[in-house]
Amino acid sequence: RNKDVSCYTRSYNLLVLINFKNLLFAKASVDEERMNECPQTSYQSQKVISINGRFPGPTITSYENQNMIVHVRNLMHTDSMTIHWHGMHQRSTPEEDGVAFITQYPILPGQNQTYKFKAFPFGTHFYHAHIGDQRTMGLYGPLIVIPEGFQQVSQPQEGNNVFIAVLQDWNHDDSSEVLYQKLLWGDYDRKTGKAYNVTNDHSGAKYSRFRFHSGLINGRGRYYSSSTENNEAPLYKFIVEKDQKYRFRVINAATMYPFHVYVEKHRPLYIVASDGREIQEEATESFIIHPGERIDFMLHTDNVPSTYLLVAESLEVGIEQRNEYHAAEALIFYKSSPTVIDLNPPKADTNNCNVDACKVFNCPFEYYPEQENRYCFNFNNVASNDPNSQTDEIKGKATELFFNFGFPGEKGYTPGSVNGHQFRSPIVNALAQPNQVDYNCRFCNASNICKCTYSVTIDRPKDNNIYQLVLTNIGNGSGWSHPIHLHGHSFYIMKIGFGKYDITTGNIISNGGQDTIDIICNDKHGYCNDAKWRNESWSEGKHPDLNWKDPPQKDTIIVPTGSYVIIRFKADNPGVWFLHCHIDLHNTNGMGMIINELPELQRNTDKGKARYKILSKPTIRQCCIDCIKRGDYQGI
Repeated sequence: RNKDVSCYTRSYNLLVLINFKNLLFAKASVDEERMNECPQTSYQSQKVISINGRFPGPTITSYENQNMIVHVRNLMHTDSMTIHWHGMHQRSTPEEDGVAFITQYPILPGQNQTYKFKAFPFGTHFYHAHIGDQRTMGLYGPLIVIPEGFQQVSQPQEGNNVFIAVLQDWNHDDSSEVLYQKLLWGDYDRKTGKAYNVTNDHSGAKYSRFRFHSGLINGRGRYYSSSTENNEAPLYKFIVEKDQKYRFRVINAATMYPFHVYVEKHRPLYIVASDGREIQEEATESFIIHPGERIDFMLHTDNVPSTYLLVAESLEVGIEQRNEYHAAEALIFYKSSPTVIDLNPPKADTNNCNVDACKVFNCPFEYYPEQENRYCFNFNNVASNDPNSQTDEIKGKATELFFNFGFPGEKGYTPGSVNGHQFRSPIVNALAQPNQVDYNCRFCNASNICKCTYSVTIDRPKDNNIYQLVLTNIGNGSGWSHPIHLHGHSFYIMKIGFGKYDITTGNIISNGGQDTIDIICNDKHGYCNDAKWRNESWSEGKHPDLNWKDPPQKDTIIVPTGSYVIIRFKADNPGVWFLHCHIDLHNTNGMGMIINELPELQRNTDKGKARYKILSKPTIRQCCIDCIKRGDYQGI
């Protein structure tokens, strides 16, 4: 580990196919050592996408700055696919980012593709599908990058004291297309025949009609037919020894839901990293992790040897009244435990907060209800401890852009959008064929909703190349919280500006459709497509309450309903980067856009010219009918 590993290459083969997982649970003898390797889901009939026969896919591990070569073969009979390397900056390799029709053509059934990129930055990341809702069906897996040995980082980073926990909300419907139609048109309860109402958290933030049927940790979980009865499916098992320190790398690969994570009868947990970037250690009773996020925590195994539960609960309120329990669970098993491991323990009790108030990290709201005796802290309250952070690079004058994420509209037409633009995917490779992409959004304005390939170009200004994005979730399209992911960068969290909340109930208080007093929306419908600071002196990056000392870095951040988040990054990575909500159903509905970064540098190098000359020639399988009609087909 103390050697320079940048000259070494790691190669992987990924075979992707659709199959059905085991439907029934039988109480038979099981090899305990092999049980964790068996893809079980929650023992309900479900079509899944497996990678190398595994669900989730196999863990890919590399050292920082190693060259990665991953061979992907699409063995699905009817579906195209791509793989995005979530968290990788893809510096000098934007064509390897894995977003269909933005950085590459899809991999058609039977096709192969080889991805080549440098493993940077280090930390907990993952790879997943980036077409439609294939991640919902299981096309994902962990991607772990180990830091170079000379860096001062939290330990351990690898070995027997490091675990990976991948979380997913699991729905038993047949396909992602069925899920998408239910998002648009509704669902019904099969037991009662009544329409299924959208659930929400205690602040009032809504989720959707994507039903939470089961929660999975590393592909395993239980189906609860009621709040107390489950199908006794075996859970994933983490084997620990007493009085040790373990690192848990938690990845939320969920389609819709954030998870509230804690370990039964173990507190505190110690948060040490998020999205692969180190932060100064923070003790907490529990934390919340949103789709696309990764959080690393340390667990001290200092309790009486026994079997405990790692629990990841949804934030929904009112499900108890419906006699439901929505959570993913796994076992924490002490090797020195005198008891025989129980594969079917009762539902865990939440850690007691009655005596000592419980501290919860990364809340998508500012307050818990007063009677719960919990309090929130978030990325406003943590400091970077990452050796790759260079805070000075984002200090100074910045170009400021506002992007509002939501479902604005009226008369039943409320699409997912950014600044009122419902994203339409290009029909060619936008990175390689920029002149053939229709970026025409001229019919879009502050007072209407439109559908187009929304792109904002960020060029290098003469005096600096710092960009400040104000990510908002306000106006008549708010009501849902959105985890926003930026490809190609780790950005600095300068400020999270929450809306106004009732400190007793924790409910958000509406502010005339805008929800935050810091930002003004002048359009007549309240869409907030052209938001501005209410105080004009805050413009151009001059907000008075930014964290200049040690802002943490992330690539995915929750933007709570009625709130805003200010991020900064240096525009120094030429590429066509997707900026979008990481809730699959929101993204599919149009809540995304393109950041076209430094386009003049994407092709104006010898390497770039050679790369784009090759990429701009679609093969016979890649070429679409529109390409043929335009006469630019070069592969016949």
